[in-house]
Amino acid sequence: MSLISLSNEVLIWHIFSLDTISISDLQSLMVSCRPLYNIIRESDELWRLKFIQRWGNFLSQTPNSYENVWFEWTTMRLKKAKEVQKAVQNMSSVAYPLGQSPLIVINELIVGSHPIPEYVQNELEEIINDKKIRENETTYHYARDVLVKVRISILDKKWRDFMAQPESRKSLFEGVALISQWSTLEHGKQTCLKDLKSSIEKITDRVKQLLELEVGKVSCASTDEPRKKNLNILDSINQVMFIELGFKKLPYFDTSDHTLYLYSNFQQAFETKEGCPAVLCAIYQEVARKMCIVCEAVYCNQNDREDENSLSDYMMNHPKLLLRWKDSAGSEDDSIYIDVFRGGYLNRSSLYPSLREQPAASVDSVLFNMLKVLTHFMWNQYDEYGLERMRDDMLFYIRLECSMSPQNPNIITCYAEHCIDLGIQLDDAIQLLQNYFQSPEYKPFIADLYSRSPSEMLEECISKLNEQKAEIAAAKTVHHRPSSIKFSVGLVVCQLQNMQKKHKEALRYCFLEFEVPRIE
Repeated sequence: MSLISLSNEVLIWHIFSLDTISISDLQSLMVSCRPLYNIIRESDELWRLKFIQRWGNFLSQTPNSYENVWFEWTTMRLKKAKEVQKAVQNMSSVAYPLGQSPLIVINELIVGSHPIPEYVQNELEEIINDKKIRENETTYHYARDVLVKVRISILDKKWRDFMAQPESRKSLFEGVALISQWSTLEHGKQTCLKDLKSSIEKITDRVKQLLELEVGKVSCASTDEPRKKNLNILDSINQVMFIELGFKKLPYFDTSDHTLYLYSNFQQAFETKEGCPAVLCAIYQEVARKMCIVCEAVYCNQNDREDENSLSDYMMNHPKLLLRWKDSAGSEDDSIYIDVFRGGYLNRSSLYPSLREQPAASVDSVLFNMLKVLTHFMWNQYDEYGLERMRDDMLFYIRLECSMSPQNPNIITCYAEHCIDLGIQLDDAIQLLQNYFQSPEYKPFIADLYSRSPSEMLEECISKLNEQKAEIAAAKTVHHRPSSIKFSVGLVVCQLQNMQKKHKEALRYCFLEFEVPRIE
């Protein structure tokens, strides 16, 4: 019985959609005859299914509006897989002996719009998770190095889009999520915004369930007295977040990589139920927003006695970050301040008289302050103890600040100076400096007596990078051995016990005895 004698529905949904039918099987069928080519090629849903079967639903943007694109996306994904694998395998030949993947290679891989950069990232994640690849330390090193740089490029664009939004449209939740994604750049699994939103939905659903149990069904269109209704919702959020789920502040803040990782990792906060002020505020604010309550962030310089007794708390939460809910029908005196760092206590405005006329803190200020805590703490540790690890971490987060404020010459030159000192990521620093000069918002930089201008830093970065290129070129130069040396010196390392018996004897002759001439 011929395949084409079956209906299209049977072919697509009962045969071709089977897990045992691979993408390469479909491609083979497409070249077999024109009818099968048309049937398979025109089934967008079939290609969407095969794409997800093979690679999972990793794309950051896959709304229903994407139609008749899945064949092209699948074809492009296969093409990118080959390009990425070839680039990683050949990276040693262009990067040895420095071991740094050139940015020009990264840019060539990810050139194009969505979803090409996501394809490259996904393929690299598959490579580093492959057990056979992990055994090859060289390939594994370059795959990780390329993956970090690809993720930085993707996050650079996300930060540009985020920061370009008006303040009224910016979300603290999404901003903290971007910082969290940055903190997991070097990890196999990066923070996923979809997973974070799913966690928020679960908390919101539980809050609604609790309200229904206590006071009946509550919605934004409820006819109950608004202030009472909103206070009930805030109480329910506190009940779910801080009592049922047990969210709390980070217990301590020190120099360990693990603590720094926890401070800025959103996903870990949902798993451990511990977070810094910005993370806890972002979660609370997003849940409240979904319950139709607007809570704005506000900074307070007023310290509690409890804060003064803990240096760790003071470092993480100074100035104190609070959330403020304003009763639209009342006055400033009716405002409620929510201290998420102290279990979500609902405090009246009389406790914070200095905040009555104080405007809300912008999303940008909260994000930059979150980053400031990290970098300021690392600077202090480096200055006091000389911890080299702190310096590497600082470079990592200074680069994040460059993404958040690409037109700040002080930050970019600071990053470039660190790159020059450490001899790494010079091409990235050059690209940031060039983008700064080419931006429509560019303004001439006036350097003081103790600082170097961006143009001077650009020249120095280019000079240092050229030195490194010369070093790489020199390492590739063939050096013939002197005639005084009779044999090349080498060692063949083999695991004889793993070889088949018939090869063992032949392999023994591979070990050559040699005599190194004595140099007079």
